[in-house]
Amino acid sequence: MGFKRKKLDDKAEDKLAEKIEDSSGVRRDISEFQDREELKESTSAGEDGTRSGDTASGRKMTRFRIFLLLSIAFCLFVTAAGFLFIKFKTHIWSFTDTVQKLEPVTAIMRPIPQPDYREMLDFLLVYEVEGQKMVTAMRMEVGYQSPMRYQSFKEQKVALRDAVYAFLLKQNPSGNSVQCWHSVVEKELVDFLRVKLPQSCPDKIALTQVENL
Repeated sequence: MGFKRKKLDDKAEDKLAEKIEDSSGVRRDISEFQDREELKESTSAGEDGTRSGDTASGRKMTRFRIFLLLSIAFCLFVTAAGFLFIKFKTHIWSFTDTVQKLEPVTAIMRPIPQPDYREMLDFLLVYEVEGQKMVTAMRMEVGYQSPMRYQSFKEQKVALRDAVYAFLLKQNPSGNSVQCWHSVVEKELVDFLRVKLPQSCPDKIALTQVENL
């Protein structure tokens, strides 16, 4: 009996030892699990810290880039404004110099007076040039600025026509050119009539047509 009890006690001790070992193994597993969880938490916390650090550094870089771009844009704006100011100032100086160099007007150009009273005269000239008869049709405009002289012209129109016709027959322009006839009629004829018929002499004579028939 004593031997059986001893045996039973040994078995009980062995079971108790096994239970203790099992409980210590469970504790070991629990502690290992806790260590793993703490390691995961610390790792995730480190990753979150790294991510937050990267995000903060990224924000700093973005702000720096924005500041750099704004600084460059401001410098370009100031440079362009200075260039335009210098150019505009140069134009103002040149314009001021030009205005200062302009001389004051000392004489006023008067308009050329035009005759108020006009009338057309036609002539048919027959004369000889180098043994050949020439027929020239001529039209001229006589103009008067004074109504009294124009009235005198109307009264002495026949006499004036005869004087003009006699004057033209005596002329012998070279080549019978239109340019020569212009000089004869518009200058020499006026001077002739001022002496011949001063009261009815026109102020201006314009040759409008010359044609050799």
